[in-house]
Amino acid sequence: MTHVAVVGSANLDLVAHTPRRPAPGETVLGGAYRQHPGGKGLNQAVAAATLTTTSFVGRRGSDEAGRVLATELVRRGVDTSHFLALEGASGHALITVTPDGENSIVVLPEANHRLLPDDVTRALDTLAPQVVLTQQEIPLATTEATAHWAQTHGARLMLNASPSTTLPGEVLAPADPLVVNLTEAHFLTSADTPSDAAKVFSQRCVSVIITLGSEGSLVVENGRTTHLPAPRLTAVDTTGAGDMFAGVTAAHLALGTGLVEAARQATQAAAKAIQTPRSSR
Repeated sequence: MTHVAVVGSANLDLVAHTPRRPAPGETVLGGAYRQHPGGKGLNQAVAAATLTTTSFVGRRGSDEAGRVLATELVRRGVDTSHFLALEGASGHALITVTPDGENSIVVLPEANHRLLPDDVTRALDTLAPQVVLTQQEIPLATTEATAHWAQTHGARLMLNASPSTTLPGEVLAPADPLVVNLTEAHFLTSADTPSDAAKVFSQRCVSVIITLGSEGSLVVENGRTTHLPAPRLTAVDTTGAGDMFAGVTAAHLALGTGLVEAARQATQAAAKAIQTPRSSR
């Protein structure tokens, strides 16, 4: 049985370390350059697979990048029977990392945007997962189909609403939890504070986790808000930290852990991850 099915994106990350982000029209000389497998879906599947049986549902191109992505998932113990190759290019992400460990990212979806609702429905029918984890680097119609499948088949839906996009009520309603960072929370609620955003989300979905970066996270469930502080650490590279958090949370939920404790364990895992460069994890 598949405990966690991750429906989402896989990208080849092109990472440049730079002393600062360039201003508009400016060229900045970078330092170290790396390529490695990434994408929210792939990262989250790899994280979940460290704890429980995990399958990845997605699409890749027929290029070398697609082969690299598939090989990485298999190497990390993720089932790839529903990660199929299509003619054309795989997804890529252009990432800059500054000395403080912060990053900025441009995603080129390519094959990820050819993952269709029927593809997901067929895959989930076969996998019958306990927890379905999805994000927003795939078409909205595919996210909607994923949410509908989870709701009608008794699976727990974990929705990472990133990148920010407007979501219909039928996608938000079954989210248990919805996972957003501060920027995404403001986009979806227009609230100025995390606590105000949490109040809005509590009326729209079953539960919510608002990640607060170095300040930890807020978990809202059954009308109760819990603040989980993050360890005080020096960040080397925050790329993929949110994906580590989401994947580990999903795995713990599939194993029967309560939401607050699952998020607590995920906070520790994400804190450990940011102490090393993304390419070394």
